[in-house]
Amino acid sequence: MRHILPLKYIDAVAKAGSIRAAAEELSITASALNRRILAMEQELGVEIFERHSTGVYLNSAGEILIQHIRTQMADLERVKSRIADLSGLRLGHVRIAATRETTRYFLPRQILKYRDMFPGVTFDVNGMNRDDVERRLVAHDADIMVAFQPQKLAEVHTLIHARQDIQCLVSVDHPLAKERELRLADCIEYNLLLSPKGEGVRQLVEAAMLRKGLKCNPVIESNDPAFLERVAMEGGGVAFAIPIAISAFHAERTLKSIPLKQGEVEPGFLFVGQLRNRTLSVAAAKFVEEMRKAIEV
Repeated sequence: MRHILPLKYIDAVAKAGSIRAAAEELSITASALNRRILAMEQELGVEIFERHSTGVYLNSAGEILIQHIRTQMADLERVKSRIADLSGLRLGHVRIAATRETTRYFLPRQILKYRDMFPGVTFDVNGMNRDDVERRLVAHDADIMVAFQPQKLAEVHTLIHARQDIQCLVSVDHPLAKERELRLADCIEYNLLLSPKGEGVRQLVEAAMLRKGLKCNPVIESNDPAFLERVAMEGGGVAFAIPIAISAFHAERTLKSIPLKQGEVEPGFLFVGQLRNRTLSVAAAKFVEEMRKAIEV
């Protein structure tokens, strides 16, 4: 355990890109932190940071070391979680890298429900673009990924794979609100509200429009699902979302969620995964199982 603290110092500097910024986060002085880093470099017999006027950056040796550090820290977290489980206490810290469709409603609900059962478990959730999710996992900055239509899964062991059909979102007084199902041709007669190119929902909608010879010209693009939902709620156009990203409260009172006709748009898939050849902590593994139950209902 004694050697874990210096490893955390190096990890903090690597993430901050600055000894001063990392020192503030760690609540120690910059000079003390710098001495610890120099001592570690002396022990290794090689420098691990390149020092520039703009900050400090890992060199090739540092990149090798940081992978070892993050593996060690993840292993320690799993051990602590297993020990706590033996005593009947569910403790631990779960780090999640997630695409923004999942952080709007799904993950907040699941985390709060889980913490009702196990209040000793803490969470770190980062919403990001889908091409960054796996990168975060591979860098050992996350224990699990929760992603809609991830770009690739080369180093990911899939734990949950669930279909998600695209839905249309309009205000309750929108001309389309009375329809039971829609075609894409119906939607383009009104303002299209879409996520940026490359995002999961946008990719599926755009591909379907291309197959049908329709032009995909959104009037508003945003990587924030909450923003697009709000514009739709105010009658500003037609947004698109997956079921787990739609609030039941809004869907009943201010937004109408309307399915697309069968075959209009290919379904997407929600993935929950962990890094291959890694073992999840007890807390993280149990959280995955609780997510599975919610998705399969």
